[in-house]
Formats: sequence, C-alpha cells, structure tokens
Amino acid sequence: MPPHTAATVRRLFFAGAALLGCAGNLEPAPESRRVPGIASSAVDQDKGIELVAVADAWRGYPGELDELVTPILVTITNTGRRPVELRYEHFALVTPSGVRFVALPPVIVTGVAYGPVDLAYPPMGFGLAPYLSPWYPALSVWGGSFPFRADYYGNCYTSCRHFPLPDGELLQRALPEGVLSPGGRITGFLYFEELEDVRHINLMAELVDPTTGQRFGGLDIPFVYDD
Repeated sequence: MPPHTAATVRRLFFAGAALLGCAGNLEPAPESRRVPGIASSAVDQDKGIELVAVADAWRGYPGELDELVTPILVTITNTGRRPVELRYEHFALVTPSGVRFVALPPVIVTGVAYGPVDLAYPPMGFGLAPYLSPWYPALSVWGGSFPFRADYYGNCYTSCRHFPLPDGELLQRALPEGVLSPGGRITGFLYFEELEDVRHINLMAELVDPTTGQRFGGLDIPFVYDD
C-alpha cells in the first residue's frame, strides 16, 4: 500500500483509540497483508480501491458489543478512476465452505447492553446509598453512616441500567452506505453476526459501479477466529 495511505489510516485509527477498540477474537491470518503500526489490521487492494480492516477496534459503548455481534473497523480509499457503491450487502464474512455472514444494517442490531448508574447524580431523582437524593430532603438530613450494601446490590452498584440496541454510538460509528467517488476515503464499523464454530473466515467486499450496477472487482482479507 502507498506509504501516505498507511500513515493516514494510522492517524484515523489512533485518533479514535479512546472510543474504538475490542472486537471479538478475530485476527488477520498469517497470509494477510498487515498494516504496519496498527494491531489486528490487514489490507487488500483492487482496481484502485483499498480496504483496511481492523478486527480489534471497538472501544465504544457498549463495551461488550463483541458478545452480541462481530464489529470490524474498515477504512476504504478510492484511488481509482471510477466510483464504488458502498452497500452492506456487498460486504460479507465467508467461511472456506462458502457460508456467508453478510454485514448487518446497523438499525437491526438488537440486544440489551448494560450501563453504569451515576449514584451521585442519579437519573429521575433516585439514589442508592451512600448517596442520598436531594429530591428527598427528609432523608438527606441524616448525618450518620449509611454505607452501601454490596452483598445485597451485587454489581448493580456499577451496572444496573439496561439499554436496548441499537443506540446512538453504534449507529454513529457504523460505515455509512453511499457512493465513494475517486479521491475519497471513509471509515466506519461493519457489524456481522456473532461467529460460532468458525476457525478460518475471509472478509470479502464486492466492488460495484453505481452507474451500471456491474461488479468490477473484489477485495479479500483472510482472518482466523479463536473462540
């Protein structure tokens, strides 16, 4: 890959490192072309279209997203002379036997995530010990000890709110569909089904001309999955 492209992708990756991060147990296969300086990444290029894929990239919310789906961060660069159509149906994880896991539209990624509760300034005026809600002054005037009972609440102290998916961050960080014109670059997450009973799998992308609907190339990055 051209040195300037690798450097640009590296900046994109590390600029979002605080918000991106941990995606399942996928790793580029030994035969994949690695991107220097970016862990768990590999690259393929065809007809002027370059695809960089980073498996261990989700650092957003929910932190346990890789228990619900398989997120892969991709950066697509068009250095060719023709536009390329970006649709989720053009991306798939494919097993050696031909089983395809097509990228999921982010709006149908469902599940329940767990989020922390702010006990000092809790939502809706409800608080747990040792924080007492200002909405109940009759309780707040107590000056003695009122400790948190960990044996009763368990891990509810840090994560007892449930949030349905998809949420805003999952949608905002998804790769958008559209047309990538020559000279363009875009980055975002693709979400696939959670993988089971899979060892070798390839991330494949079809290159489709939006003006004709014809396929003019393809990208293929081998991965291994360690469950």
